[in-house]
Amino acid sequence: MKKTLSLILCIITSFICFAFTACGDNKSDDKVNLVALTGEQVGVNDDVDYYVVPEPAASAKTAAIKELKIVGNLQELYGGSNGYPQAVVVAKNELAAGSSLVGNLVDALNGTREWLENEDTSYETIVNAVKNHLTAGMSPTFSTKNLNKEVIRNCGINFVSAKDGKAEINSFMEKLNSVSAISFGTASDSLFWDGTRGEEIYDGNVSVYAPDGAPALGIANLLAGAKDLNCGGVVKYEVVDASLIQTYVTGNNPKADICVLPVNLAIKLLGSGEKYKLIGTLTHGNLYIASFDSTPVTVENLGSLKGKTVGVVNLAAVPGLTFKLILKNHGIGYTEIG
Repeated sequence: MKKTLSLILCIITSFICFAFTACGDNKSDDKVNLVALTGEQVGVNDDVDYYVVPEPAASAKTAAIKELKIVGNLQELYGGSNGYPQAVVVAKNELAAGSSLVGNLVDALNGTREWLENEDTSYETIVNAVKNHLTAGMSPTFSTKNLNKEVIRNCGINFVSAKDGKAEINSFMEKLNSVSAISFGTASDSLFWDGTRGEEIYDGNVSVYAPDGAPALGIANLLAGAKDLNCGGVVKYEVVDASLIQTYVTGNNPKADICVLPVNLAIKLLGSGEKYKLIGTLTHGNLYIASFDSTPVTVENLGSLKGKTVGVVNLAAVPGLTFKLILKNHGIGYTEIG
């Protein structure tokens, strides 16, 4: 009878253990545990130790939740002089062939950061520049309450032309593919603008699309009218929902003449170079680590995240893939939970 009871207890215990594991408790003590979060969940999830968040949401959250602090910078953790390329600018081939428009665009983008940091450029001017071109019904990412010099700096606006940044983009995409479940492919040489400037004025209308957030901030001087593309037609700017940006460069007759895209989507959708040229990288990283533990997260102590739970906004996209890549580069394992 005792043997029978013992056997029954063993079976019940095994079943409970199996059920507990099957319910999703797959956390690891020797790996970093990654979980997908929305922006609204940052700072309010008791099961999360650290958060990977883009600007300006990172600064907005730490301002709203007093104990939450920015403790790490993925750009610094990635390394290199520029960090990692994040948002790129593409233009239809016909705009890049012979006309002066792309050269004018490059000149404007080269001056964006200086314009944003100029003391004569008010935060109200910057906010209104983006807001005035926002898709109807969207809530602005930036306001005069959450925009300051630190946020602007954290958005990583640093334009590098395709001619100078081609190797950087190709290297990053090769590494990103190594941690992605779905390969984004590789870019053909014909995708990259070679830096040749035309002299003829482009006399057609031009539509420019950018996602809200740091990418829109990267063209804010154009949105504000502080810079001009100097074409003969009408230039129309639209700031749209980031989740829809790819729809403006796809199809037989894509809407965007010029578009700001995440680098992975640009390579995946336009890598052949048949319709668009990649003009350059607009932003170099705007992802940060926030935590209630104020200890800075650095390359030297990155291993301390083992056993911890890190919530990532957009885990399946560039934010999550970049963080995975950083962990991989430093020999730190990770697992996805939840």
